[in-house]
Amino acid sequence: MYENNIKPAQFSRLDSITGEFWVSGMVSHIGKDPYFRWHDSGDLQGLYHLEKIAAVCHATPDTMHWLPTREYGVIKAFIAKHGKNSIPKNLIVRLSAMYPDKPVQIPASLQNLPGITASNVHTKTPIGSPCKAPSQNGACLDCRECWSDSVISY
Repeated sequence: MYENNIKPAQFSRLDSITGEFWVSGMVSHIGKDPYFRWHDSGDLQGLYHLEKIAAVCHATPDTMHWLPTREYGVIKAFIAKHGKNSIPKNLIVRLSAMYPDKPVQIPASLQNLPGITASNVHTKTPIGSPCKAPSQNGACLDCRECWSDSVISY
């Protein structure tokens, strides 16, 4: 199943990021959805990828976007290139924890910037607002805290 179906689909999506129609395709895919989460698997592929995501966010101003990432360096490069207020207002970048039960250490160059926050992982005591999904059969339901600047603990 994985080798014949899932793996080729994942690589096809990965390859499509560099295509000239990726931004317009994503804008069409998102449509009028009020909330969109980037990446159910994988992460930013480089600065060019984040720049394309920012373009999608600008083209979908009525959609709130949530981007979990461990690619802190890509976020730093984006800010260095585009400025401290360059994260689109409708995008929340969640710097993801590297280790369970250790809070995310937001780099000094990214601290207190609009649109950048953290996601921690806990095994016992939440580090931030606990995610509600585990108590809701794995679903967000009406919770939209991940699309806010709150620090969340999964």
